[in-house]
Amino acid sequence: MAKSLKKKHKKKGGITVSRFLREKNKVNYVCLVCDEIEQIPYDVVRSFDAMDHGDLTVPPQFSCEKCGGEMYPEYYEGIHGYIYKIEDVKK
Repeated sequence: MAKSLKKKHKKKGGITVSRFLREKNKVNYVCLVCDEIEQIPYDVVRSFDAMDHGDLTVPPQFSCEKCGGEMYPEYYEGIHGYIYKIEDVKK
């Protein structure tokens, strides 16, 4: 009988360790209006990035929960290799 080629992951509380580690990573987003900082899960940012087929110079967008302003990542490297940094916007 052939061995399964599926890679086995150890479980931690019902989820795989690799998924657990991905979910622990966050991307800090800074509101361009009120400077509020929100931590968005890396997987969520990555999913929005993958769905967006528009301008590569614009990062995945979120709205501030405090004031509704536009938020920009403190630092995020997109799926196409473009690096977004808050310093580039707030000069």
